[in-house]
Parts: sequence; structure tokens; C-alpha cells
Amino acid sequence: CDSEYSFVFLSSILHEFVHELFAGMKVLGCYQSRVTRNSNLFVDEEAVKNLRAKIQGELPQRHFGDAVRLEV
Repeated sequence: CDSEYSFVFLSSILHEFVHELFAGMKVLGCYQSRVTRNSNLFVDEEAVKNLRAKIQGELPQRHFGDAVRLEV
């Protein structure tokens, strides 16, 4: 590889070492999944002059919402 940088998907590393993550257990499969949560973030985009600043101010006060979708 002639590139200065190399990239590896995190999922590839997890797949390779899943048996070490669950030591003492027989791993039957390893699959990617993603949980989407309700953000409960409501911002009136037209009333806010700096949308980015408004969202940055809201995020620290936000708690994780209920799971609304599971993708496997």
C-alpha cells in the first residue's frame, strides 16, 4: 500500500476478536446492529438565527430517548 494512512472498519476488528470479548463462551455468530433513538430535540429552525449553536446548547441537556428502530 502506497498510502500514508490505512483504515480498518471497527466492525472488522470486533469480528476478528469477538471470541476474546466473550471469553469462555461459544460464539455462534457475529452481526452488526444499530439502534436508533428518539432524540426528543425540538428546534424551530426558522426562529433560530444560528441553528448549529442552538443544537450544541441543547445536546448536553438531552437524555437518550426511547429506542424507535433496531436494524440488524
